[in-house]
Parts: sequence; structure tokens; C-alpha cells
Amino acid sequence: MADPADDAQRSLGRLEGQMSEVLSMLKASSQSRARMQERVNDVADRLGKIEGDIGIAAQIDAQVRGELDSIKQVIEANRVAAAPAIEAWQDILKTGKRVSWVFGIAGITTIGGLLTIVTGAGEWLSKLIFRH
Repeated sequence: MADPADDAQRSLGRLEGQMSEVLSMLKASSQSRARMQERVNDVADRLGKIEGDIGIAAQIDAQVRGELDSIKQVIEANRVAAAPAIEAWQDILKTGKRVSWVFGIAGITTIGGLLTIVTGAGEWLSKLIFRH
């Protein structure tokens, strides 16, 4: 028959082995949870930074839109203020074209008149000279 002390010793050895196994599993589980917590914390930090970046980008976008609106208002005000001067220049250009046409027509008419006078004077002189 087996000695009860030996059986107890073997049982105790098996129990110690199982406890060692359970302790190593608990230690591995604890390390795994710690790594998982680090990853979660890292993701939370990155998400916080992304949210901050998005908030800053939204503020910049709003600022740029505001500045563009103010620039549009300045441009529109300048356009309205410059409109009379632009219209005046357009009128001056139209008047200049009209004056050019008038001078051109007057020049043609003057040349025609001078040719008529010269031709008429020539005929008058030839009649005056050849009359005798």
C-alpha cells in the first residue's frame, strides 16, 4: 500500500504545479491587460489630438471665410465707388471716337473742297488767259 505521506507529498507537488501554472496565467493576463490599457490610452490620446486638430482647422476655416467676406465687401465697395469714374472714361472714349470720325469726315470734305477750288481756279485762270 502506498504511504499516505507520499500521496500527500505527490498531491502537494501537483497542487504546487497547478498553482504555479495559474499564477503564470494570472501574470500573463495581467500583462496583457496592461498592454491593452496602454493601447487604449494611446488611441484615446491620438483621438484627442485629432479632435484638437479638427477644432483648430474649423477655427481657421471660419477665420478665412470671415476674411474672404470682408475682402468681398471691400471689393464691392470699391467697385461701386469706381463706377462713376469708369463710366466717365467710357464716355470719354466714345466721345474721342466720335471726334475722330468728325475730323476724318471734315478732313475728307476739306480736301474735296480744296480740290474743287484748285480745279475751279485752274479753269478760271485758263478761261481768263485764253479769252484774249
